Amino acid sequence: MSCCQSCSLQGTNDFFSSQSKRYLKTFHKKGLGKEQKYLLEGIATLDIQGCTALEVGCGVGGLHLTLMQHGVDYATGIDISEGMIAGARQLARELGLEKRVTYHVGDIVNLNEHIREADIVLLDKVVCCYEQVLRLIEVSSKKSVRVFAFTYPNPNFLVKISFKGLIALGVLLKWKFRPYWHDWNALLHTLETYGFTQTYNNSTIMWNICVMKRVK
Repeated sequence: MSCCQSCSLQGTNDFFSSQSKRYLKTFHKKGLGKEQKYLLEGIATLDIQGCTALEVGCGVGGLHLTLMQHGVDYATGIDISEGMIAGARQLARELGLEKRVTYHVGDIVNLNEHIREADIVLLDKVVCCYEQVLRLIEVSSKKSVRVFAFTYPNPNFLVKISFKGLIALGVLLKWKFRPYWHDWNALLHTLETYGFTQTYNNSTIMWNICVMKRVK
């Protein structure tokens, strides 16, 4: 791991750990966000009873724990943020699901050998937080036996300008954590070359929601 990458991961850890209690409080109050409900809707069009799930960048765990309440048998969550994983463990205990879920703190690219395959792989608002996104997609998609579901920034003019503005500000102020804008069409094409085809698509003002099924 390069020094630059190590600093970026630490910055991500620091930023999201500082936000973890707020994320947990928001889930307790409001449940899943709209884009997460769309992810759940798209995944539910496929048979998920008895499946396993892997959520990369799992945050406080609301998405994969909700999937477990809808039929997923076992889940694994991984997140760079120690605070987010602590929140996910707390939420799993509250829901009585702690014996059916495993958590890892770290980057899936670095922990690749220690992470098992799963029927469903999820990345919610993760691809815009990762600089080497094609490497992230390569590693995480190989863990998917059946379904690869993710959200990415809606490439409309307003969202694109907002992201580019944050990126420029982050560079100027030397933030340890900042978002990234990638070629989202290239990302989708890459997943198609890995053997996935899109089965569900939806969007909010900020996010595109995509569910893909492995066909080869």
